[in-house]
Amino acid sequence: MSAQISAGSGVPASTDYRTAYLRVVVVALCLLMLLVGTWVGLVLGRVDRRASAAPPELKSSFTEVASAIEPAVVNISTVTKPSDNQPGATGQDEDSTREGRAPSGREMPKSGTKRGNGSGVIIDPSGYILTNNHVIEGADRIRVKLDDGTDLRAQLVGADRETDLAVIKIEPPRKLQAVRIGDSEKMRVGDWVLAIGAPFGFEQTVTAGIISSTNRDSNDLYHRVGFQFFLQTDAAINRGNSGGPLINLAGEVIGINTAIATSTGDYNGICFALPSSEALLVYRQLVRDGRVTRGFLGALTERVTPQIAKIFGLPVPNGAIVSNVSEKMEVDGAVVESPAARAGLKARDVIIEFNGDRIRDDGDLVRKVAVTPVGTSAPLRIYRAGKELNLTVTIGRRPGRISAETDRARRDPADPSVSADRRGSTLGIRIESITPQIARQKELGNLRGCLVLRVEPGSIADDAELKANDIIEEINRQPVRDNDGLKRILNQLRSGDPIVLQVYRENLNPVPRIFLSLSKP
Repeated sequence: MSAQISAGSGVPASTDYRTAYLRVVVVALCLLMLLVGTWVGLVLGRVDRRASAAPPELKSSFTEVASAIEPAVVNISTVTKPSDNQPGATGQDEDSTREGRAPSGREMPKSGTKRGNGSGVIIDPSGYILTNNHVIEGADRIRVKLDDGTDLRAQLVGADRETDLAVIKIEPPRKLQAVRIGDSEKMRVGDWVLAIGAPFGFEQTVTAGIISSTNRDSNDLYHRVGFQFFLQTDAAINRGNSGGPLINLAGEVIGINTAIATSTGDYNGICFALPSSEALLVYRQLVRDGRVTRGFLGALTERVTPQIAKIFGLPVPNGAIVSNVSEKMEVDGAVVESPAARAGLKARDVIIEFNGDRIRDDGDLVRKVAVTPVGTSAPLRIYRAGKELNLTVTIGRRPGRISAETDRARRDPADPSVSADRRGSTLGIRIESITPQIARQKELGNLRGCLVLRVEPGSIADDAELKANDIIEEINRQPVRDNDGLKRILNQLRSGDPIVLQVYRENLNPVPRIFLSLSKP
């Protein structure tokens, strides 16, 4: 019996069926891929449209923001001479034991002279600069280097230890570029920010990160209630960044970089900046008065915990509970009358509102009272024995002393207790003319000029690395023959003018002559 075959093909019918089936599958897959591609295109188109609708500040590149703000960021260097009662200090930064460490970047060489560096930001084109107090605290000399390399002497205008802020002033040769101050209250967790400063002395260093928290209390850092609260960021901040700006993507300063949480002394990913809202208030008072005046309530308060709220019958654990109040109390060594006692506030009262604002905790109350003008009659809403009551308190002046640095900056420049080097009358060196007799005694041959007998630690000559036994042969290409000649050349220069010394240094290979440069103080 012969096998049955399909007409004219020589192929079984089942094979035709399989081929047709495969064709259908291939067509279906092509259609499916086409549909998927169309869907992906539509999704990407929507993403592109959403991106194009993003706020303008998010479109600003880091490059544009950094280049716009860098001219207003300065590098600050300080010199602190050893005190008579602290020779050979170890140089350990007093902040090194804090959990929240101030990255000031200071070092203490064997001579006991303390050198430090930090950052600052130009607030006013006339030369007012905002920085951290710990950057300049106790400094005998403060120098500021501008973005273009100009190096100028700075004077302290005022400092505030409570917020760790200070204002210094330079006399610039031209009008400076100042920063724009932004509204730190508008910053939200996740917002991009840039930090600019001089970590480890590397000037104009830019790092990027986000806002990690917007209201980190000083109690979290220093374990005490204070006037500080911080923006927390993961933008890298290290020693030398202190006093530099934290910037939003609109190119506005929204914080002053102040502290880091670290177990190593360097960046560990958690950094803190004082918000611009607080910094601006302090800056204005320091420029106007040289110090900060704060409101004073005169009552010791504590945070209302959930346990306290439950025991005292409060609906929510908010407010500040008064732990102690008396007619007179001691603050910073001064005995003063208590405005709270005069207003009728008592122990166990819970302050839930101050001057119309709800109170979160004791730190919130302290800060709100501090910024209230002295003499203000402020309403208090309190919770006492299960009832809410209203009181009125007249805000007093918080006792405090002008810091030693501010007091020193306000002295008469002719005060003999201020060093001659600070007044700029010397380079901080002791010299003698090289006479033929001295040349013979020291076997100097035909060398002439001034022999350096001593370089004052911390002086600008010390900064320039001038050393004892160096011979100054020329100043600004003018030969120096003796002490009088050196003084005559220096007296022709103005403060801030460049000085280039040609120095003969014995045993210096391969050539014993070098150039040292500095600026006249």
